[in-house]
Amino acid sequence: MSNKMNPWLDVCRSMAILLVVFSHGRTFLTPVIPHAQTLKFGGFLGVELFFVLSGFLIGRILIDKTRNATTPMGWITLFWARRWLRTYPSYLLFLIINLLILNNIRPDVFPQLIRYITFTQSLLTPHPSFFGEAWSLAIEEIFYFLTPILLGVLLKITGDFKKSLGLTLLILFIIPLALRINAATTTMTFNEIRSTALFRVDSLMFGVLAAWAYHESMQLRNLLIKVCSLGILLFPLVIYIAAQPDTVMDENRFLKIFFFNIANISCISLIILGINLPVNKYVTYCSSRIARWSYAAYLTNLPVLFLIHRLFPQPVGLSSHLIIWFIFTLSVFFSAFIVYTFFERKVLTYRDRVFNR
Repeated sequence: MSNKMNPWLDVCRSMAILLVVFSHGRTFLTPVIPHAQTLKFGGFLGVELFFVLSGFLIGRILIDKTRNATTPMGWITLFWARRWLRTYPSYLLFLIINLLILNNIRPDVFPQLIRYITFTQSLLTPHPSFFGEAWSLAIEEIFYFLTPILLGVLLKITGDFKKSLGLTLLILFIIPLALRINAATTTMTFNEIRSTALFRVDSLMFGVLAAWAYHESMQLRNLLIKVCSLGILLFPLVIYIAAQPDTVMDENRFLKIFFFNIANISCISLIILGINLPVNKYVTYCSSRIARWSYAAYLTNLPVLFLIHRLFPQPVGLSSHLIIWFIFTLSVFFSAFIVYTFFERKVLTYRDRVFNR
């Protein structure tokens, strides 16, 4: 099965970005609709869904590359080139945009640029406040960097694909878990742990593990589906907990350590259980476009939010708040369409021409 052509994966990607945008946009609604604060869960769950979806898709590529490689590490440079041309140019564009609006629209302290340029701004410490949404991108980039190296080195040592994959999974599950267990004994808050890159790489590894099980054999696929049939039951619990005030997570050591993985299991269950479902053609049409713009929408949604707060007077009344919320949502996806069409797509075309698979 081709991951690229599966419409359910686009539905999941579009669902993830909509959850994030609606969560951030709730600030325009809560003054008149206090219950809109419940949408807070979307910011957490949307990013966790992005993580496991990336792990599932990129995991399939990593597994295929490792298994079919003529040398253990000869494929890694091309893999990095393709992944970084997918993510880095747009990231750099929005790093520049956030610097330009630093002193007016989105005030903050001037960052250590070399750390942002190298995605090391939050390796073992919480992500700085500047360009705050980049915390999740740093985690993904660390995953793209570490996982191929581990796979390649272990394949060279063991000479066995399954052993090297198993050891890679084990290492990248155990180390982040151990780091979170230690962090939970300190004063670090839930969100500080959440935004520290090496504490969170295991979230993507759930997707890698699912990709291996799903594509390895029918027996493993059936077992995965059975596990996911139970895992999906966690979804309402994740929504309920993620909608609670931050203090609930900050005061609970168990949630600081394990809540991310509980969410990851529920998200990968959603992906696996829906992957063979028929998707309505109209849903496919809409979700494929939202999915295509999702990376740009993720990068643009907070600059748009701050710009709207600056440009528009404080709304009064329900209708005014709803109009501002609608303007925000529409502006996010319109700006994402512009960024994708005139920048991101051109970079991807160049990538596919120069760094062919």
